[in-house]
Amino acid sequence: MKKLFILFVFCAYFISTYAQSRLSGIEKPQAGSLISFNYQASGGPLENRDTLSCTIYFYEDYLWRMDDVTLIRGEKNQWKGNYQLADNCALFALSFLAGEAWNRTIDNNDENGGYVFTTLDAQGRMLPGGYLGWGTFRKPSYFHIGNYFQKFDIQDEAVEMWTTKEMEHYAVNLPKFVNVYMDMVALRMGEKNRKAVDFFFQKINKEFAMTEFIYSTFENIYRFRLQDQAKADSIKSIMLKQYPHGFSARAQMFHQVEAMQVGEERISKTEEFFRMYPYNKCVEDPFSRKQAYMYYNLTRPYASFLFEGKQYDKLIAALPSMNFVTLSEVFRWNIFRAYKLRLAKNDSVYPVAKALMEQMVQKRNDLSNNMEELRYTPKEAQELLDIQFYERLGIYLQLLKDLNKNDEALTWFSYYKDDVLSYTDATVNQTRYEILSAAGKKEQALEVLKNSVKYNTITTDMMTALREEVKPASDAEFKVYLDELKGAALKEALYEEVKSHMTDVEIPTFELLDMDGNVVSSDRFKDKIVVIDFWANWCAPCKRAFEGMKLAVDAYANDPEVVFYFVNTMDFGIKGKPAVEKYLNNNGYSHFKVLFDTLKEGTKGYNKAFSIFSRQFNSSGIPRKVILKNGRMLYTAEGYSGSPSQLADEISYAVELIRKK
Repeated sequence: MKKLFILFVFCAYFISTYAQSRLSGIEKPQAGSLISFNYQASGGPLENRDTLSCTIYFYEDYLWRMDDVTLIRGEKNQWKGNYQLADNCALFALSFLAGEAWNRTIDNNDENGGYVFTTLDAQGRMLPGGYLGWGTFRKPSYFHIGNYFQKFDIQDEAVEMWTTKEMEHYAVNLPKFVNVYMDMVALRMGEKNRKAVDFFFQKINKEFAMTEFIYSTFENIYRFRLQDQAKADSIKSIMLKQYPHGFSARAQMFHQVEAMQVGEERISKTEEFFRMYPYNKCVEDPFSRKQAYMYYNLTRPYASFLFEGKQYDKLIAALPSMNFVTLSEVFRWNIFRAYKLRLAKNDSVYPVAKALMEQMVQKRNDLSNNMEELRYTPKEAQELLDIQFYERLGIYLQLLKDLNKNDEALTWFSYYKDDVLSYTDATVNQTRYEILSAAGKKEQALEVLKNSVKYNTITTDMMTALREEVKPASDAEFKVYLDELKGAALKEALYEEVKSHMTDVEIPTFELLDMDGNVVSSDRFKDKIVVIDFWANWCAPCKRAFEGMKLAVDAYANDPEVVFYFVNTMDFGIKGKPAVEKYLNNNGYSHFKVLFDTLKEGTKGYNKAFSIFSRQFNSSGIPRKVILKNGRMLYTAEGYSGSPSQLADEISYAVELIRKK
């Protein structure tokens, strides 16, 4: 048996060493030390990438966490990194990534067991949690720790062996990892093994000082695995008695309050919950941090009730106890909706909006969206919070501008930096430009115009203003100027995005009606490049996208090979002509060539033509852009990014790709 154990450890060491073929520099890492490593991307999935990021997973005091590691680029495909390990870090794993969160390429060396390391203390011993982490982290099919491995999975016997080693060396710590230990018991002895659960519950109860975490672990096992509600309830009653302010009592009251109808009684109970179970106490406890969502869930209806009841002072007084994600949601649901939908007067909304923004500034870095283990790295969590912050700030600036509070608006400009997140919304960019212009800050206003072009989030009015500033000699010269501002990286990314929407599908002949009620058959399109924008008068995103489509229409106004049609679909057909004409004429789109979809047989919907297309992409969402040539659909995209200039570029790139075919 001893020889077998030595052989197993040797094999594990061999596999671990082999797994580091693209990673070097880490030899017998010591807890509390600064690790330095080299990553060679050649031959791997991240070869020839211009930018890489690195995530470190680590196991400290029986809790999993993630962090970001900065990589420094060396020669081609060579990257260096270092990271300061905590004194109690028992195990860590490195993950190398490229691309955005929604389209990432990852190198975890999954096929060879990952870039995973256990650490040693100063005496050369494994730290508490090292054996356990080594066994459970590499068994994703059962323990589901993070999303590190996709295929690699050790055998059940190996998990048992490493868990047993943890018990041999650090059994005193069982109260900290009893949940994982009982998962191993279920893995090896069966999830429905009542005798095993009873045995360990009695043994642990006898040999250890019981904690709420231990009780909670067994309550869940009896309730959900063994379906023994009576036993689970008996354990729960012990917890509620011994820990009246613990996480079990908190959960019980939360569910009671959440089940109540929104009204004065629920508002009173919500306030009682906040007093009895302060938010800061919840997030300080590593075993109850996951319950942070309870405060978010209860605050949403609480804040809305106060806001709709015009109890603004009471709502403002409650804000300091809220975390960022809760403040952001209160702003979105109440301020954003009230402002955009005109549900309340701007001057009445303003005091609450101001108080919310001031609190969000204070809580902006609280990472309150990252209370669960291994959900985001700190950098990822902060980026998501920043996105929300800029969205809320943009609405607040628009509110201030409408209230003629430009002086206050200018004080918020210090939060805008020359980066991507500061220029994601064309409407907000225009608001910033108008505020700066009104204040006589011409240089700063011009910078907003330039950066709006750089990040492709500029409105037609801003484009006109920029043209007046630079005074180009011709359209061609202005186009060159704009292209230079955008930069190669932005254009390449958008170009690749457009390419991903290219297709080649034959479309049957279809018919539409023009503004005079005449039939227009797709047969007449022939060899022209036909850009079709499916829209409806009730569709707000469709109409917001018209600003970008106007840029595209104007760009190809003198090109006989390219035509644009705005097909009104899923609306009232040609019977809706008066409303369509009114909207187009009032908003500067009277030159758009509008066609109307017709009644689909056997239905009441005016979507006969659109249904032909929607079958191809399994979606009936609009706005929907389609580009045809010779009866074939060569490009299609749904939705609107919110940037007029980006939409115009998307259409232009697609048209030119089709022209080259």
